Amino acid sequence: MQSYDVCIIGAGVVGCAIARELAQRRWDQSLRIVVLEAHERAGEETSARNSGVLHSGIHEHPGSLKSRLAREGSVLAVEYAVRRRIPLLRTGMVIAIAWDDLRQGLWRDLSSLWRLRLNAWKAQIPVRIVSPSGLRTMEPHLRALCGIVIPTVAVIDSGAFVHALKADAESGGARFLFHNRVTAIEPRTDSYVVTTERQRLRAACLINAAGLHADEVAALAAPARKYVISPLRGEYYEVVTESKKHLIRRLVYPALPPQSVGKGIHFSPRPNGQLFLGPNSVPVDSKTDYTSRKTPPGTFMQALQKFLPALEERDLLWAYSGIRPHVKVSNGEKSDFIIAADCEDPPLINVVGIESPGLSAALGIAGHVVETPCLRRRFHMSGGAPSRSHAVLDR
Repeated sequence: MQSYDVCIIGAGVVGCAIARELAQRRWDQSLRIVVLEAHERAGEETSARNSGVLHSGIHEHPGSLKSRLAREGSVLAVEYAVRRRIPLLRTGMVIAIAWDDLRQGLWRDLSSLWRLRLNAWKAQIPVRIVSPSGLRTMEPHLRALCGIVIPTVAVIDSGAFVHALKADAESGGARFLFHNRVTAIEPRTDSYVVTTERQRLRAACLINAAGLHADEVAALAAPARKYVISPLRGEYYEVVTESKKHLIRRLVYPALPPQSVGKGIHFSPRPNGQLFLGPNSVPVDSKTDYTSRKTPPGTFMQALQKFLPALEERDLLWAYSGIRPHVKVSNGEKSDFIIAADCEDPPLINVVGIESPGLSAALGIAGHVVETPCLRRRFHMSGGAPSRSHAVLDR
């Protein structure tokens, strides 16, 4: 049976980022790192089926992990994309109120915009309020009453991002094993024995970054089912009419109340020049249900035609969908990322509920996990680690 120091379960953007971070830190010993992935390639699920937006964290509660790690991770991701020549669109984000909302709850939307402005102030996110004329200068075809502009937001090629992280991890000595779905985890006194569909291996430390299946993996490692993921599907339509696909050049989001699930159907340009609409938020029973009962394009039109009257249903073509690993919270508030050391010796770190802004936060999450006290005690960092200011949730 092969032995490793660290076994990471899941080769999505977070698993690859953690593997890279571990491989690049200087420890007292050279770590043997293995990443187990059920699919044939890295980033096959949530990591590849999203908007590619590097969020600022403005939509999240200022004191949450989502807010802090999105803010930190997005800055790191932009720097990383430039350094690794990953396609990047520096579009900025507009969060807008449509003129139609004058008749349909303007006060509610203004309150939402003010709340986001307050979030930005608390989290020190650079934003500015823009008037209708200012918005017309930026986006001549956008019909909006006013909005908040976050100039630092960018869109990354998420697939290229994942594979660059994987390549960096491999160059640092990490080993990736694909087609290795985990079927059992047996805790031992000083390690974990992990069984996959193909082999068994031993690891001194286990990091669960299994995305949609992180709750199932956590349950394999401990008898109690501590985490439950309630999958949410987000669907996308593409604007395919050649004369209209360049009418909106920036990310344009609606202003939504704080209890909303997701950030709202928005205009989603990509580095390759495509323009998408989405995503919505649809609860699904299966973590692999990407296509049943597709939301009709009229729903997307209703959400965004008020911002772009020239848009018609015939301009849209179904593109794809993704599923988010959403964790429900009993008090009705928005859920936060869960990064928990559920066993300190041997270390078991569960990374659960990494939905949006998970792509943005990936590099921040990686540093946060590696700074977990029980992991640092186990392997003894020898110094020279990147400077970070994480307050680690270690429980």
